[in-house]
Amino acid sequence: MISDVEVVKFLDDFLSIDEIEDESENGVQVDAPSKIKKIAFAVDVRKDIVDRAVEIDADLLFVHHGLIWGGGIKKLVGREYDMVRSLIRNDIGLYGAHLPLDVHPEVGNNVLLAETIDAEVGEPFIEYQGTKIARMADFHEKRKVEDIAEELKNKLDTDTFVLRGKEEVKKIGILTGKGGQALSGAKENGAQLFITGERTYMAYNEALDLNMPLIFAGHYATETLGVKKIKELLEERFDVGTEFLASKTSI
Repeated sequence: MISDVEVVKFLDDFLSIDEIEDESENGVQVDAPSKIKKIAFAVDVRKDIVDRAVEIDADLLFVHHGLIWGGGIKKLVGREYDMVRSLIRNDIGLYGAHLPLDVHPEVGNNVLLAETIDAEVGEPFIEYQGTKIARMADFHEKRKVEDIAEELKNKLDTDTFVLRGKEEVKKIGILTGKGGQALSGAKENGAQLFITGERTYMAYNEALDLNMPLIFAGHYATETLGVKKIKELLEERFDVGTEFLASKTSI
């Protein structure tokens, strides 16, 4: 089965799958026959993504947001049944990497987002189940918040929401995806700007109360980075075909 394949063993080790506590069941979530010739990559496992993995004859689907969370699937009905049935019928394995992909020091979403805007990666902060899940970063010189947001918009092909865009900042805190819970921690660590993905009312209100510049850059867009980097890494190391399955509609 794919659990024993070199590619999967490499991912388990490289991403420290067994060492990071998470609500996601990281690693192999759906097993399949051991031959891996083509790997599909996506941020989310959804029915349309699974259908496209079938269309391109993938043997493994690597995703950031997998199927199994918080103790497992309680019932295989509805969309979960449809996806699992399609994966098994077509001998496609499913591999999920949530927090391990967010926090990785080389291919992690937080680190790569900092590098996308030419910021120097700093120390991790705010702990969740024993792992520090957010990152500090610094610019070499002060930049306007609205200019940073524009760069993210262009480089990630996303829509951004900006609070206090005229301010100039040098030190930033980053937590991709739905990362508003790290906003106050970023402020405590000296951040002058906080960047996350998903727009939430709670984070917006907290940023107002803290007089904290804020950029929402999209949950999906901020978490394509790690998946694409893993794709590149496996292309370099293994004799496999790869394809990134971009979502046609994402927020």
